[in-house]
Amino acid sequence: MRALSVFQPGRFWALLRSDAMSVTREPVLLINFFVALLLPIAIWGARSTIDDYATQTFNIANFSQYLLPFALILPALIIGWVTGMLLLEDRDDGPLLALEVTLIGKGGFLLYRTSIIFVLGFLSSLFVLAMLLPDRPGVHLLLAILTAQEAVMTSFILVALAGNKVEGLALSKVVNLLALVPLLAIIASPLRLLGGIIPSFWIGEIIFQGETGTLLPVGVLALIVHAGALLLLYRQATRRIG
Repeated sequence: MRALSVFQPGRFWALLRSDAMSVTREPVLLINFFVALLLPIAIWGARSTIDDYATQTFNIANFSQYLLPFALILPALIIGWVTGMLLLEDRDDGPLLALEVTLIGKGGFLLYRTSIIFVLGFLSSLFVLAMLLPDRPGVHLLLAILTAQEAVMTSFILVALAGNKVEGLALSKVVNLLALVPLLAIIASPLRLLGGIIPSFWIGEIIFQGETGTLLPVGVLALIVHAGALLLLYRQATRRIG
């Protein structure tokens, strides 16, 4: 297939070098990613202090566990935001249209960007989970896959809905609210499942409700919802690219 030719080593590394140069020209993009990783590191280092303070002040035990979904998803959203802004720049300045006449085409370039986003989101998620959820290694792979998909969706949301980079910056503030949606899974009532139409909800469901013996069906549902959302956003993003 034409699009798969993007994974030929020479082409892949040439595109990767180009993206690295683009990011270094706008260091705020890179800085935001490392700042996002500081949150889980800070929670890990101050976990006992946070829990003791919340218990004594608000009578809430194990408060740090409620910070886990936000700390897990935020780095992935930042990765999606960075790559989404690069895609907006490529779309507005014309390179994406020019790629249509190359050997890889627009489809190949989007496949390349999607793979980079997914891998970075996956690795950052495993890093966070190893620190903040070490007692449940059995869900690390599933959560890392879902969180990596959140990163890809964020990128597609910017391309699909933002008309330019300024709109992309404004939209990213709204997208960051997705990191709070998993907290709906704390609710004991089955009505919480109404939040399941939002993909990030299922990350919280696995973290907070996944020890009740329903992990397999919940995991399957989570993967289906994420795959459906990714497909819809991909189609809209490709239409906006032209």
